[in-house]
Amino acid sequence: MTAQGIEEVRLTAFKSFRDQVLPLAPLTTLIGRNGSGKSNALDGLEVLSRLARGEDITEALESRRGPEGAVRGGLAGCVPHGSDRFTLGCSVRAKGGPIRLDVTVQVEPEVQIVEERLTAHTAEGRQDMLVSRESNAEHGDVVATWHNGKPGRDPRLRFRGSRLLTSQLPLRVDGETPGGRYAVRSAETMISTLEGVFHLDPVPHLMRQYVPARDSNLRRTAENLSAAVGNIERTDHALFQRLVELLRSLADHEIETLAVTRSELGDVMIALNEGQLGLTPAREMSDGMLRFLAITTSLLTGGGGLDLGPSSTERNERSLMLVIEELENGLHPSQASEVLGLVRQAGAANSTEVLITTHSPALLSALDADDHEGVVVCWRDHETGASRLTRLTELDGYPAAMAAGSLGDVVTHGRLDTRPRRDRDYTEFDRLLGIG
Repeated sequence: MTAQGIEEVRLTAFKSFRDQVLPLAPLTTLIGRNGSGKSNALDGLEVLSRLARGEDITEALESRRGPEGAVRGGLAGCVPHGSDRFTLGCSVRAKGGPIRLDVTVQVEPEVQIVEERLTAHTAEGRQDMLVSRESNAEHGDVVATWHNGKPGRDPRLRFRGSRLLTSQLPLRVDGETPGGRYAVRSAETMISTLEGVFHLDPVPHLMRQYVPARDSNLRRTAENLSAAVGNIERTDHALFQRLVELLRSLADHEIETLAVTRSELGDVMIALNEGQLGLTPAREMSDGMLRFLAITTSLLTGGGGLDLGPSSTERNERSLMLVIEELENGLHPSQASEVLGLVRQAGAANSTEVLITTHSPALLSALDADDHEGVVVCWRDHETGASRLTRLTELDGYPAAMAAGSLGDVVTHGRLDTRPRRDRDYTEFDRLLGIG
């Protein structure tokens, strides 16, 4: 377990979720049927990460100018049906105990923070570090109190209501008192941890071009993969050889090495050196190979090799949470299980938390018993239509299912004894995992 990282995301009132918690582990695998709400859960984490950067809410979630683009559905899409606001929260690990953030954002008629609370452990127990008290839609500001550790009432400050209050706290409080310094450190820890969320969404057709060699921090779309690989080749020979070995182990033909070719202008493009067959440049490589290279490069380099954007805090080193939807897309089943092994190694070597979604039986079968603690099933409540989250190990029928075969077998073949039993009916377990 990393010293700093996200423990859970609270989807209190967000999109299709009501009062649900997404627990996070070093490796979290989110599974469930199509339309169950998996992407909505990831969007909740993405929204918190963007708000932590301190931009105006509308700009952070709806702007298409940045590399991330707009959040799916924009601001209006974050709001549960029939409401004008959404509520999210999270807890992050810290040395003294978890730090909690909960925030409610009003979307109509004006976009602004209407409630926010940041709490942390102190020598006196859990304390509010920052609490919103009243908002003024006409002036667009929020009055909040902050913890200074002195007897009596906490002091009040006026914050901009169009930005996360926690992101403004370090700039508004000088930390002259021990309590004030603790409030600032708590806010900075929360911000730096959320800033370390990196949603990798490789787009193969964007990787098939020359790119400036200096653009070496891998972007979310991996469009600058060639520059990122070229930087590894120049600066870390052992890591580069590891990348080449992974390619060799997964290809069904001979690969001598991974080459970095250069244009007349000095831009770079990766190519496979296939011996007698010559060089195969990125523009001719398969989608699966490019996607595999992007994922493995991000895992091998960790936060130091990714474009996480500028940090708004200087004293806190950012942890990394790598988010990958449908990890198996474009990969052969053997590649998916190989990437899963790499995920485990990256978590140990780079203190990287990884959150994935998958439908791959091969990948699910590659999960061992310890990994099952991090498997979360997303499903829809038939009565309300709301999305729900449940740990795999807490589902009725889990012990018997695992005794009958691997998780991949359970999902694809339904190897459960579904005959009536004296103690329990496993029909619900089948339904949630999409069996039958």
